[in-house]
Amino acid sequence: MKRSLRAAVIGLGSAGSAHARILRSLEHVTLVAVADTEPTRLGEFDGVHSVRNIDELLHLELDYCVVATPTADHERIGLALATAGIHALIERPLAPSAPAAIRLARAFEGAGLVGAVVHIERYDTTVKELGLRLRRGDFGAVYQVAVRRHEGCAERADVVTSMGADIIDLAMWLIGRHVTSVAANASRDGAPRYEDHAVILLRLSGGEIANIEISRSSPHREWVVVVRTASGCVEADALTRTLTYYAEDKTISYEVPISEPLRSQHEAFRDALLGLPSDIAMLREGAAVVAATEAVLTSARMGACVTPADHFLTPG
Repeated sequence: MKRSLRAAVIGLGSAGSAHARILRSLEHVTLVAVADTEPTRLGEFDGVHSVRNIDELLHLELDYCVVATPTADHERIGLALATAGIHALIERPLAPSAPAAIRLARAFEGAGLVGAVVHIERYDTTVKELGLRLRRGDFGAVYQVAVRRHEGCAERADVVTSMGADIIDLAMWLIGRHVTSVAANASRDGAPRYEDHAVILLRLSGGEIANIEISRSSPHREWVVVVRTASGCVEADALTRTLTYYAEDKTISYEVPISEPLRSQHEAFRDALLGLPSDIAMLREGAAVVAATEAVLTSARMGACVTPADHFLTPG
């Protein structure tokens, strides 16, 4: 692999524009092209190729492409990139359905390509520190993860498939297991299209549990992860960037240095392409999240416990 990677972004909404900004300043990466159907968006990026669609991108000798288009287009664009031998970082949710998500994962795996999904919460500075320490075994076995994430977001979107998808990924990443059952409730503030609040209970494959509270229309911000382990309890407060460990005889708290989660994710994806150690959310993990969020929505609608689709577990 060449040391300077040629990258592109397709889809220049708020997410795609943020990706392009990071790529323009990322070491060992050159942003060579952007693509969007809206000419005014293309005009904001000078000095790079500006094209209208994925077909035009495929002729630019890319190493990888960030896909930040509407979710409905992810499968079509992702499959085109896989066929062309181009690695991809795809915005969440990975696909509009679990079968579409697993088709993407299998296409990239079958082509020997690196495919990853943008699950940003695992790259939050404080949460990432918590995850690294859990993996290192600092606190012993994990029994329960509790997440409270409340934000006041001007942009309306379904809380389960947007914020919830990232938090479900985070729970699976912290514990290192997949979801086996879901019980959930969700409610709206009044707008008929979107769920604004959700309470989700997950059971994971090792018997661990994760309980999640999320909202997108709260006047009070909260972003806390509490992990109960064999040796005590660990709390990560992402707003204060504080990690606190509670044991029977002591409490230890320290502040985690700040970094930009999106940049950290791009650095990890770049390193994966360069053959360096990295931790990225692979497409099969993204497919597991899509299956889990589908189960959450079904559970909330039916008022019953639901088992997520499990066809993402087996290769081929």
